[in-house]
Amino acid sequence: KRKTKDDLHQNKTDKLDALYLAKLQSEHPQRLAYVQSEEYQELMANNRIYEQASHDLITNRNRLHKAIQLTFPEIEHLMVNPRGKNYWSIVLRFPHPDIVLETKEADIIDFLKGLTGIGKKRANDIAQSLIRLAKVACPAVKKNSAHIRGLKMAINNILSAEEECQTALQEMAKLAPKRDLEILTSIPGIGKNTALRIISELGDIRRFNNPSQLNAFVGVDPQVYESGNLTAHLSISKRGTAIGRKVLYLAINQIQSAKKVGNPCHIADYYEKRKRSSETASHKKAAIASIHKLLRTIFALIKNDQLYSYDVAKHNQRLLS
Repeated sequence: KRKTKDDLHQNKTDKLDALYLAKLQSEHPQRLAYVQSEEYQELMANNRIYEQASHDLITNRNRLHKAIQLTFPEIEHLMVNPRGKNYWSIVLRFPHPDIVLETKEADIIDFLKGLTGIGKKRANDIAQSLIRLAKVACPAVKKNSAHIRGLKMAINNILSAEEECQTALQEMAKLAPKRDLEILTSIPGIGKNTALRIISELGDIRRFNNPSQLNAFVGVDPQVYESGNLTAHLSISKRGTAIGRKVLYLAINQIQSAKKVGNPCHIADYYEKRKRSSETASHKKAAIASIHKLLRTIFALIKNDQLYSYDVAKHNQRLLS
């Protein structure tokens, strides 16, 4: 690009362009750009939709929580985990305690029985709890307030975002190479959804010649600044895919959690070693270092068409040490 600017900046004509390009290709042959297949392009597109829907999901959950604090804060104690389609449906139907108290108990039970996975006994228990909470509730707004409309809009957006996430995952599952998916899920802690997202962001890993190229693609390669006798190692470049780095960061956390429940992984061992080696090492620094190890592992497994084995990984680590 710099040479193009120097040579063509003053006089730029089609004839000079053609002459320059011919000389450039003759003196410095340029590699053809690698174009991935349409399947990988669709995988990435679906993953970007999933990422956007996840962001919308979090945003609207926060908006819903803020609205509920004004309309019916006690309803958040209705279920142990106030999330999921059933919970959203209940809040959508009864966003204000006055609506609960104006509805017959039998009608509330019938509504609850129509939800997925709720039988007669559970519907009766939830109805009793809902009525009890409505009686002690102290809403800050009336049932005809605009906040109710905002609450319903947030719930509809949540349901829509959850549906988009599921649709994107289903499409990725159809498009992802089955063998690559099998290899990635063999790594302890990496589930199907995470593996699909990794494949979608990294694309065809076989196109890379070495793990360093893969690190640079993701943007976790270290920056080095050198001037005279000064050599400084800076932070990671962050020139690659930000979503890819996010997914890999989450994968490291999942690998750590898997080890705690009896699924060992040499990457989790490496993370703990990095944490122990320096008292000032933060979780983020150790996680970034572990991402390097994870990418090297993924590269080796897919290139050699092998499933993950903790014993083999430990043996190879001893040989390298």
